[in-house]
Amino acid sequence: MRIGIDARYAFRTGRRGIGAYVAALLTHLPAAAGPSDTFVLYIDGRADAGALALPDPRFQVRRLAARNPLLFEEVALPLAAAGDRLDLLHLTANYGPSFPPCPTVHTVHDLIEWLRPAFSRARLSFRHGAGRAVRMRTLPWQARRARRVITVSAASRHDLVRILRLPPAHVAVVPLGMDGDLGPADPARAREALRQAGLPVPERYALGLGALDPRKNGPFLMRAFARAQPGLGEAELWITGVERLADYPLPFAQPPPWLRVQGFLDRATLVRLLQGCSAFVYPSLYEGFGLPVLEAMACGAPVLASDRSSIPEVAGDAALLFDPEDETALAAGLGRVLTDAALAADLRRRGAARAARFSWAEVARQTVAVYREALGGGRERPVTPRGR
Repeated sequence: MRIGIDARYAFRTGRRGIGAYVAALLTHLPAAAGPSDTFVLYIDGRADAGALALPDPRFQVRRLAARNPLLFEEVALPLAAAGDRLDLLHLTANYGPSFPPCPTVHTVHDLIEWLRPAFSRARLSFRHGAGRAVRMRTLPWQARRARRVITVSAASRHDLVRILRLPPAHVAVVPLGMDGDLGPADPARAREALRQAGLPVPERYALGLGALDPRKNGPFLMRAFARAQPGLGEAELWITGVERLADYPLPFAQPPPWLRVQGFLDRATLVRLLQGCSAFVYPSLYEGFGLPVLEAMACGAPVLASDRSSIPEVAGDAALLFDPEDETALAAGLGRVLTDAALAADLRRRGAARAARFSWAEVARQTVAVYREALGGGRERPVTPRGR
């Protein structure tokens, strides 16, 4: 097979979400693919070609000049794919060309743009809003034309069937995996390493991941921690991964002394924060998968997680679930986990066992199987939406 892959987000520093998915998939593809399979990796004008090392000779990296996402997807990528005579093009980033020059496999991680109005009113720039409108009109057509659609959870597949009207058999669920560099460590040693690196973490702290996207529910987490804090002694709430600290919304007139908000941290520092925390809290209102939940479990953190969308599916029985709109419920959960050593130890044990069930090598194996199925017996014509 000669496979083209939209790899632009894998070649970014500070990867999140889709970028982490594509980078891990590419790292494990050589072992899953056949010896004569080759891959053309398309990156855009904003990519850092040195951000991902792929020494396997079966990979060819092609930089396309386009920097605008729509121009990359609708013009530069299909033109390059046509010239490269691909057998198949894997569109990894939710969206792709509306008129591809070859058969496609399309990964759709979630339908956040369709569902966002239910839980947040994000303010979008004109450019972002226009791009969003175009993509919402074209994705249903793109998904129906694809030989197969991959998504990352049963919850996301349900959304694709319900909203885009795709036949269930057209959508393959390939859950995400875990990186080999993640694992538990002695929490006290992890905290001491953080202090030596200049991060003054206390003996007990809850950790959350921040973002400006309202669905990540950061202000809710801070309000819930404020409710619990009088019973938590010197415990603090640390939030990391905020894109622009100056724009991060705080639900207080002044930052309380127990709150620490950080920007992006390097991978090693984030792993130590997970290894040393007393609880990892994930209050998201919607996720296609929820990979940070598994990463925290793999690092030995007791996890409290939202009971929405795909998150219960990922967490299984290894997390304390809560309603991400009920501050009292989360405050009670924080009080339990941060003060009950037996409960925290049980969550650590169950979380490690849960995370061990997810493998990037298996993701690559299943993805290659979808490629072969798409080329061997996929549909030649667009699928017909259900109900029409």
